[in-house]
Amino acid sequence: MYDLKTYIGALTLSVLLAGCTQKEQSFVGPIQEVFVGPVYVAPKPVSTLSDAELECLALNIYFEARNLNKKGQMAVSMVVLNRSKDPFWPTNICDVVKQGSYKDGYVKKHKCQFSWYCDGLSDKPKEKQTWVDSLRVAETSYNDWITGTDITNGSTNYHADYVRPVWHDDSNMKYVTTIGSHLFYRWDINNSVAIK
Repeated sequence: MYDLKTYIGALTLSVLLAGCTQKEQSFVGPIQEVFVGPVYVAPKPVSTLSDAELECLALNIYFEARNLNKKGQMAVSMVVLNRSKDPFWPTNICDVVKQGSYKDGYVKKHKCQFSWYCDGLSDKPKEKQTWVDSLRVAETSYNDWITGTDITNGSTNYHADYVRPVWHDDSNMKYVTTIGSHLFYRWDINNSVAIK
């Protein structure tokens, strides 16, 4: 006979909310014990993403991909994450997002990796719910990515299907996939003409 406690348990709401922020938990109200029946709860990866990096990743999702579905948003965020582990790019997520040509401590207009960052417009999200969604997608993307799930298969570049960036013609830019209206690529930096 099986020990039912091994297979069936009462999980508390506090366990279910363990991955939520204090602010998100406050919307739930008093914590009560809830019986959930037979369940397998996969261990959630411990996120080492700092608040600043989460914000940078979410800002990039908000400004680059808020018009895309969740899969498209996750793909855009994974490009940033892939760049942070690629030797050609900065190693910090915020530095990847804010990479560009600087003069006197300021980024030059229209001379950066992600156009929203140097377009001269405000970088403060205006749509509250879209911003909250961007934060959630950023955290989910990061947690998937650190556990080996990358829907872009290591892509380091992307562009919308209605533009053709200069790097598109680099023979070492390898097409990987299309997600929504964005095309994703991986750059073979060891053989690229762009860095020689």
